Amino acid sequence: MNCKRAEKFLLLSFDGRLGEKDRAALDSHLQSCSLCREKEKEYRQIFSLLHVETPEPLPYFEDRLMAKLKEKEKSVPTLFWQRWTARAMAVSLAVAILFGAGALLFRPQEALELSQPEILLLHDENPLAEAATILEQKKPEDRNMMLIFAASEMRDPARRYRP
Repeated sequence: MNCKRAEKFLLLSFDGRLGEKDRAALDSHLQSCSLCREKEKEYRQIFSLLHVETPEPLPYFEDRLMAKLKEKEKSVPTLFWQRWTARAMAVSLAVAILFGAGALLFRPQEALELSQPEILLLHDENPLAEAATILEQKKPEDRNMMLIFAASEMRDPARRYRP
């Protein structure tokens, strides 16, 4: 057994939670290890200081104490706002949470506007038909001009083609 485990067993033995087999192993280790014997002496001193007898309270101590506490409560007047402050904070927090949840749940949906290709797809038409006519142009100047005019007709500038 090593010293670290012996120290753990020492603490368990003071609490009365050490088995007989482990107690025998601890005793044999304590006989051979002077450091652990010193630790045992230190722990015994500490535990003897901790287990001090507490005196019994005087008769009717609790009755007298409760009477004094009631007198103290009567002598200190509490204001109306002091009594309901804690409840008011809890209620206001609950109302704020409910208001925030309601605002998130019942906000109106934003109407989304469809682009021209999306509208064509919705009507089951080919959205690339116009692009095909533009790209079939023989002259590059005509094709570029048609692309420029098609891009300027789009309402949403974020969807425009940018080279």
